[in-house]
Amino acid sequence: MSRPVVRASKFRHVFGQAAKNDQCYDDIRVSRVTWDSSFCAVNPKFVALIIEASGGGAFLVLPLHKLLAIAKWQVLTLSDVIK
Repeated sequence: MSRPVVRASKFRHVFGQAAKNDQCYDDIRVSRVTWDSSFCAVNPKFVALIIEASGGGAFLVLPLHKLLAIAKWQVLTLSDVIK
């Protein structure tokens, strides 16, 4: 009796680790609209997020280098990054 062919995942032994609070952005209101399917996009320099705002179409682009340059003991808020 033959078995069905199932492709084994290349990522079955890969595990991630959640970022700590001092390495995260706080107070970002992401859109709750269902047709905004891609809530974020990331490349090596920036992260872009669709945010909740009146009028629609609002998005936020944050540089990743500012997140990495902040001292580890500080709690990062959005106003710290936008300066």
